[in-house]
Amino acid sequence: MKKLLSIIILSAGFVQAQEKQEFPEHSSQLRIPFNHNNYSVFEKGIYEAENSHTSIKPYIYNVVSKDAGLDAYKSSLFKSKKSWGGRKLWNEHLAEIRGNDYWVNLDALLDVGIGKENGNIGTTINNTRILKIEGQLGKKLSFSASAFETQAKFPQYIYEYIKIQQPEDGAGIIPGRGKAKGFGETGFDYGISTGYISYTPNKFFNVQFGHGQNFIGDGYRSLFLSDVAAPSTYAKLTTTVGKVQYTNIWTWLRDFNSSIDNDPANNAAHKRKYGVFHHLSWNVIPELNLGFFEGIISDNSGTSGSMQAEYFNPIIFYKNIEFANGEDAGSGVVGMDAKVKIGKNNYVYSQFLLDEFSADEFFKSDGYWGNKYALQLGAKFFDAFKVEGLMLQAEYNKVKPFTYSHEEQHNYAHFGQSLAHLWGANFWEAIFIARYNKNRWGVNTKLVLGQKGFDFDVADDVNQISYGGNIFVDSGNRSEDYNQKNKQGNLADILNVDVEVSYLVNPSNNLKVYSAVLLRNFSSDSAITRVGIAPESTGFTFNTENTQWFTVGVKADLFNNYRDF
Repeated sequence: MKKLLSIIILSAGFVQAQEKQEFPEHSSQLRIPFNHNNYSVFEKGIYEAENSHTSIKPYIYNVVSKDAGLDAYKSSLFKSKKSWGGRKLWNEHLAEIRGNDYWVNLDALLDVGIGKENGNIGTTINNTRILKIEGQLGKKLSFSASAFETQAKFPQYIYEYIKIQQPEDGAGIIPGRGKAKGFGETGFDYGISTGYISYTPNKFFNVQFGHGQNFIGDGYRSLFLSDVAAPSTYAKLTTTVGKVQYTNIWTWLRDFNSSIDNDPANNAAHKRKYGVFHHLSWNVIPELNLGFFEGIISDNSGTSGSMQAEYFNPIIFYKNIEFANGEDAGSGVVGMDAKVKIGKNNYVYSQFLLDEFSADEFFKSDGYWGNKYALQLGAKFFDAFKVEGLMLQAEYNKVKPFTYSHEEQHNYAHFGQSLAHLWGANFWEAIFIARYNKNRWGVNTKLVLGQKGFDFDVADDVNQISYGGNIFVDSGNRSEDYNQKNKQGNLADILNVDVEVSYLVNPSNNLKVYSAVLLRNFSSDSAITRVGIAPESTGFTFNTENTQWFTVGVKADLFNNYRDF
């Protein structure tokens, strides 16, 4: 690997005899790495642009770079450095190859940090090495690939959250990353590979195929499709015509729950399932955007085991197909979202997701279990109080019991993690965020508070009752059809405050130095245990103590790292 890097760096030490384009990625089909903090720096221009669509993320560079002013933003941050080392550290990619009709960037990056928490873990560490390559061939085809190799020790509450999600053939599931091996007594070792190709044949279509994460919505959370689960294989088709943008996403998902497979010998290969998602975005007037969403989870068990051919039809309304395939052939959700511009720099957004609907029961007050829905209301304020670079955000989320759950295989999840909100269901949540960016400095403050109903652990599986918060438990395990209430069961109060101060070292690859503090207060009626997922007893409970965690480090900020649970 060292020899390969040396060859690439030496070969990239010169640019062919032509004018060098400083930021070729800005006119490419590449995805802008999705990170809430990083997006807040430039997203104001995208929201203000005429006929823009902001709900599908990650954004594509050549679609939004002009409106976001990315060239001017990055150029303004450049330091005057003449030496090769100075330019590579402060301004440029590690290796840059330019040709007449192609270009390639290569970076060897780090995400390393050390911290101190007040739990049993004590000292926390994160040691991630990253190799990233991206480029373009011609004017229509872009590509990107990244490899992450990590050894880490997390604070006590994350450690126990990982362990209660432990599959039989791994040490745990890392939030947003995937399955891990053990590292020492309390650490984890895991690797992640992501990558994709992106092709834009004309002004109407963009096609992507790769392994990664997608996000639908304008909020900090998404109730439709989020990036809180591990990366998955996906195909994505985006069609833009006039004021309408229509997005199709097909995903190949995994379920690590070994109890679903009747043959224990097959446990080495986690069972396959599939997700199909549609979103239509319509700019009704400059101040109003409406969206329509549909999501289907299927496994096609008992037939070919592959994704059903009918789901490759790009036209919306798959719910009828899912119903026609059989009662337990899959599960589906539908939803609507909206964004309204108020004043110059203020936006109100919302999402409403419907899992099941019974017209006879929906408007009654008797707590029918099948009234499964999720609601989001939020607002963003750019340049708040006329302070340039200050973005404020407030958001409220509520998810009714049993939403996103079905029979075990068709839960709305991938690799033991929700495809929507990482809290699952049966909760309410309020979020307040302030982000301020000036030159290379950034300050990000986030407060999350809410209440969630978990299940109780009982010694006997026969009497195990689902209270609707664990989306991996069969919803048929409910106590009764009526008198189901939000926050029912093992009630937990959750408070999470996260503050980070960072300095952007290199704007070309998002390398930062940072210092952060996280304060967490979690209290429940009884300890949270792994319930309803085989094997049910792992000997771990979810930490119910308060947490104070301080960290410093250097990181390439390339994805969202959610720690607010």
